[in-house]
Amino acid sequence: MTTMAAMLATYVDAFNRGDAETYAGFYAADVILRNGGGTELRGRDAIVEFYTAVSQRLARTMRIRGTCEGDRSLAAALASTFTALVDDVPLGGEVLNKGDQLELESIALYEFTDGKFGRIEATTLKRTLLRRGAAA
Repeated sequence: MTTMAAMLATYVDAFNRGDAETYAGFYAADVILRNGGGTELRGRDAIVEFYTAVSQRLARTMRIRGTCEGDRSLAAALASTFTALVDDVPLGGEVLNKGDQLELESIALYEFTDGKFGRIEATTLKRTLLRRGAAA
């Protein structure tokens, strides 16, 4: 595993554990993130606040499916599972109720600035909705 890919793996591990202090350390202070839903966040604090609020309603687990590195950038194929912790959670054009899951496949581009994520651009490729109690 190369340096940028190893860094991403460590970041994803911290993110999945909900360790905001650790995953925030991967962001440059003026980082810009545009997630797969089109929400643009500017700055480390804004990103941490956003994901902290999201984690009150949704549990998210990210998995890295593959990476490709450039000189100062990394493209990653990601799979994420969002599980609703409460009812009436809007996500990806759906409304999730407690226990429902939305699985997303996405591609994210991470651009590095001084060894940290300076810009993150993500796009969603596929969505799969799994209703609680429904057969998969």
